[in-house]
Amino acid sequence: MAFVPRWFNYRLIGGLVVSACCVHGATAADISLPRKELPPPPQIENPWSYTLTPYAWLTNINGSGTVANQTKNIDVTFVDLMRHSEIPKNLFELAGVFEARNGRFSIFTDVVYQKIGVAEDVSGSRTLSINGIPIAVASGHLDASAKFQMVIAELSAAYEIAKWQSPVMPGVTALDFYAGGRLWWQQATVDLGADLGVAGLGPFGLSRSAGRVIAKSPDIDWVDPLVGVRLRHQFAPGQDVMLRGDVGGFDFGSRFSWQAIGAYNFEFAKTNYGVWSGMLGYKALYADYSQGSGITFYRYNITEHGPILGVNLRF
Repeated sequence: MAFVPRWFNYRLIGGLVVSACCVHGATAADISLPRKELPPPPQIENPWSYTLTPYAWLTNINGSGTVANQTKNIDVTFVDLMRHSEIPKNLFELAGVFEARNGRFSIFTDVVYQKIGVAEDVSGSRTLSINGIPIAVASGHLDASAKFQMVIAELSAAYEIAKWQSPVMPGVTALDFYAGGRLWWQQATVDLGADLGVAGLGPFGLSRSAGRVIAKSPDIDWVDPLVGVRLRHQFAPGQDVMLRGDVGGFDFGSRFSWQAIGAYNFEFAKTNYGVWSGMLGYKALYADYSQGSGITFYRYNITEHGPILGVNLRF
């Protein structure tokens, strides 16, 4: 058996260790280990959806307005208003609905601003009175008119109380209950005539300017509590109908008020901003409000109703 020096063993073993370390280092540098792909972070969806609906209300007016105890009956159509009113001086409107929905719960507001002027030509004479007592006689050609400037702002909260699929008609139907309030702000003027001979006018809250007798109200505002129901039915993808009705006032603000709306919505485009749809419908709104007495008596007892045309943006 050949003799191998101990130092040779140590050198041999050390060389193997160094070689192994070098080989291992080269492997780590030259070979790329596959990386495990991490899953993308979960996207949190916003539970809220929003709908903005600017619309035009082609309103007809029926009822009466009283300013300084002087009453004018009003029965005009939107066509009459277009023919006989100065635009935008005496016929102007801005209206829109905004709704935020989270599951069954939603909050919506409906705001309308209007300037409406109604004129009437009368020949002959007219007696102006307060509480049935004649105070002045106007003779000649009368062009009596009434002008209203108003804001109607509704804020309500709704909750979906039922949802079902009808076995009779296709689609899904949902029923909402809602409650809230409707703020009214008004300023009204009753112009009782032009080119008049007026006798015995006196300090009765009426003014005379350039031969005209004018009764003008201060700013009038009140709030009506309201409760209502809303029926929504989707009968095809991108198409639905909505019926809404409420009652309010209850002698808290007005004596009584009610509203009824029906609308058909049809989707026509999808963009980066959201889903667009058109709206066709009909809206009616009534209120009977009064305050004051004698020469300060003011009453608004009018129904506004007519077609509504709008565009919905849901995002």
